[in-house]
Amino acid sequence: MTLPDIESAKPALECKYGENGYQTPAALYSSDTGDSLALDKFEVVQGTAPSYNNLCDLDRLLQTVTHIAAGLDVNGIEAPLMAVACKHGNPCGAAVGADSAVMVATMALEGDLRAVFGGLIMLNFEIDGEIAEILMTHRMEEGTRRLLDGIIAPGFTAGARDMLKRKGDKCRLMANPALEGINRDSLDAARRFRYVRGGFLAQPNYTFVPDLDAGYVERSGREDEGQLIDMILAWAVGCTSNSNTVTLVKDGMLLGNGVGQQDRVGGCKLAVMRAGDAGHDTAGAVAYSDSFFPFVDGPAELANAGIRAILATSGSVRDGEVKEFCRSKGITLFMYPDSTGRGFFGH
Repeated sequence: MTLPDIESAKPALECKYGENGYQTPAALYSSDTGDSLALDKFEVVQGTAPSYNNLCDLDRLLQTVTHIAAGLDVNGIEAPLMAVACKHGNPCGAAVGADSAVMVATMALEGDLRAVFGGLIMLNFEIDGEIAEILMTHRMEEGTRRLLDGIIAPGFTAGARDMLKRKGDKCRLMANPALEGINRDSLDAARRFRYVRGGFLAQPNYTFVPDLDAGYVERSGREDEGQLIDMILAWAVGCTSNSNTVTLVKDGMLLGNGVGQQDRVGGCKLAVMRAGDAGHDTAGAVAYSDSFFPFVDGPAELANAGIRAILATSGSVRDGEVKEFCRSKGITLFMYPDSTGRGFFGH
């Protein structure tokens, strides 16, 4: 096992403080791996230096957008335009689309207009004046602007930078051209380390990407290409959110992300509630669960919300009951073994 070479890491950016104001000093260190998507390769083109919390969110955003791109790539779908908004480490808005950057940016905001306020958003296309206007003013009261802590993209036009300037330079604009070409090879495969009292934990990174045509995937019910894209987006968001997670997507747009729940039915209820609070109609949506359903109560919550397709893992002693319930409700169900691709993340 290769251990983290902390002593040779080089300071890349000094943060004003850590997660809280009293946690000083704090900084970003670079291991100089040559990774074009490493955090120190993101250039601040406008605004103050990113905070410690901004950098944590940036790392999580990279996990999510690269999983979206990898999932689409592995399943033979050309990686489209994509945008993901993040608040406190979890995606609160996400969208993919084929040809309209304006629509994708708008849908990412629409996912949860309340939660995205004060968050970060990452997009894999250049930000011009029209996109900047959307990010700042869409669904805002006349004369007011949306507060965002940071916008990350391959680049920004001069007009966009002028439009996005925030008092005190607190809207950080961070650019990295490598975001434009992400695919299955863009996943972070480096070992992950986590400090614990008296030492550290180490594990391989989460790099599983489901191939929905593979033999390990059990399908029941009919699906269309739109549902497959929604399944992939829901999986990519859910597997990079704090577990337990249940994620709802419809028409290429995140509707509700029920993260960090101690029980799976609670994740279903939270995802449906957040979607409803954001004003979304969940009828016809797709759901992803980052592990199997131990009881039928979770799928029942989803069925009551009008969910028409579910992607989950298998491995419960009640898998048969879950399958039969979904069949009885006309819900398309995709399952692969929990041991193959459980999506726990961020404990």
